[in-house]
Formats: sequence, structure tokens, C-alpha cells
Amino acid sequence: MKRRGNRGFTLIEVMVAMTIFAVLSAMAYLGLRTVAEARDRLEIQAERLKVVQQAFIVVERDFQQAVARGIRDEFGDRRAAMISEDLADIEFTRSGRSNPLGLLRTELVRVGYRIDTNTDEDDATLERISWGVLDQQIEPPRTDTSLLDGVVEISFRYMDAEGEWREVWPPAGQPRGSTLLPRAVEMTLELDDLGPILRVFRLPDGPLQQGPP
Repeated sequence: MKRRGNRGFTLIEVMVAMTIFAVLSAMAYLGLRTVAEARDRLEIQAERLKVVQQAFIVVERDFQQAVARGIRDEFGDRRAAMISEDLADIEFTRSGRSNPLGLLRTELVRVGYRIDTNTDEDDATLERISWGVLDQQIEPPRTDTSLLDGVVEISFRYMDAEGEWREVWPPAGQPRGSTLLPRAVEMTLELDDLGPILRVFRLPDGPLQQGPP
């Protein structure tokens, strides 16, 4: 009796095996790519959230040090301690100005927030403004700092002494140089990627109104 030799794979069997291997490899590659893309998206989102949080920390720090001190503008007219030019702009006086060199100057500083669309209307930025002096001369020194990009809209509301929210500040009937401060400020910031974000900042305890500057 003759012994049969080892039988090899046929061409069809090899092609089927290669096809199965190719399909499994493609599935594995797509799976790995999906995982990698998801990881990249999470890293980008985490970095974006970090930047947003840092911006809100700056804003909160300013509001927590707001003081009832009005100023005079470049024309000598009194300007309120806190004032909203419109729904999207705010300006106020705060304490805690750093003075590492021990210079003879006040610890108060005038700051403000606005939306800057000068560079690209489709990619506005939240901008913080600080003035080098309180009572200002013509073209006073100032520093503009971009805190956050991708801003669609910003708005503020103000809680008065009775707990009522107001759209503008100072309330109607207050003098031009009013030092009246709200109890809290509500800030709504809409971002093109994260949507609307709302924060309420409580102002420091203390008298709600003082005398004129």
C-alpha cells in the first residue's frame, strides 16, 4: 500500500485565509484609529476646558476684589465704581493691585471686560482691560489681555440690594459717579464649541454705598 504524502493548501484556501486576515487587519486598524481619534478629542477638550477655567478664575478674582470707588474720566467727569456700557461690556474698580517693587502708589486698579472682534468676526475673544491709573488723563495707559477665544456672545446681569436682577448698572436714578455696588454679578458666556456657560460671582461684603470719590 502506498502512503499518501502531506496535502498542502489549495489556492482557494490560501486566498480565503488572506481575505479573512485582511478583513480582520482592517477592522483592527479602524478600531485603533477610532480609539486614537477619541483620545485626541478628549485631550483637546480637556485643554480647552482648562483654558476656560483659567479665564473664569481671572474674572472671579477681579469681582471678589471689587471696591466702591468711582473714578474720573479723561474729561474730569465722574464715572461709577461699576458701570455697564451695554449688555456685553463692564468696567469697575478693584483692589489688590500687585506692587512687587514697593512703589508709592494705590493698590486700586480699574479693570474691564469686553468682546474683541477686531481680528476676526467669526472668532471673537474675551478681553480684559486694565488701566494704569484710576483718575484718567487723555489716552490713559492701559493693558489689553486676551483671555479666551471662540466667544460668540457675552452678557452680564446685576443683583441689587433687594435681590432683584438688573440688566444694567448702576440702576436708574443713581448719580453719574455712583459708588453703589451690586451684591452679585451674573456672567453668561457663549462659546462656539461648548455653548453657553453661566457663572455667578458674589461681590465682597461691605457697605453697598459710600460717599463720592
